[in-house]
Amino acid sequence: MRTLGNVSRRIFTYGIALLAVLVTLFPIVWLLNVAVRPQREVFKLPPNLGAPLILDHFQAVWANEGFRNSFMNSVWVTSIGVVLALAIAIPAAYGLSRFRISAKVLIGVWLLLVYMLPEFLFILPMYALYQVVGLYDTHAGLALIYQVHSVPFAIWLIRSFFHDVPGELDDSARIDGCSYFGTLWRIYIPITAPGIAATAILTAIWIWNELTIALALTFSNAHTITVGVSSFRGYAAMRWGEMAAASVVAIVPMLLFALIAQKYIVKGLTLGSVKG
Repeated sequence: MRTLGNVSRRIFTYGIALLAVLVTLFPIVWLLNVAVRPQREVFKLPPNLGAPLILDHFQAVWANEGFRNSFMNSVWVTSIGVVLALAIAIPAAYGLSRFRISAKVLIGVWLLLVYMLPEFLFILPMYALYQVVGLYDTHAGLALIYQVHSVPFAIWLIRSFFHDVPGELDDSARIDGCSYFGTLWRIYIPITAPGIAATAILTAIWIWNELTIALALTFSNAHTITVGVSSFRGYAAMRWGEMAAASVVAIVPMLLFALIAQKYIVKGLTLGSVKG
């Protein structure tokens, strides 16, 4: 009976896992199907599985100079945004983790509340400010506004990793004459490197996929790939094939990035789960 119960639980577990995989893969498979089918075959019911596969939509997308610029803009904005987020979050997380700050709890709550606020709340005031200071439709301006959400998220994650570093290492480094910055650089960052890498990856994915802020605070010079994908929506017709191809191109870099760096994500997200 126990063996039968174990088999039943295993079947149930694998069944749930298979269902989850199918649910998450279906939109991607359907998107790819639309991207490689002629426009007239996209919405046929039942679908014509024998329809020819074409790459015309991908060629049209990559021949579009505006979309290529959007792709490179996303690369720049994501790179700048991640570097800024880590440069601010790492020392801030170290301070919140190791220093005695009277308002530490309030700061933590405030960061969490800011992270939970909807993005559109920041658009109108930042639009007016950016027009005045010249940051509208720039890579730097877009990367800066993304810090409103990226920095609280990064601080919360990295602080949890720093909490797991034994305090004795901190004390030993201070006794040996290490400055606070030296302790952070030589002790905390090497030990929590997988967690910091996971934070950088998750931050990069969020910035790469963000649309609302990019749509409001860019026009032509700094519009990102998500805006570039939406540009294939015409006034009179939807270019479904090209939009699907553009979406696939937008997904692939982050997908490859996540697959290559998945070991850091796993190590990083499990770093703070077990206390030594």
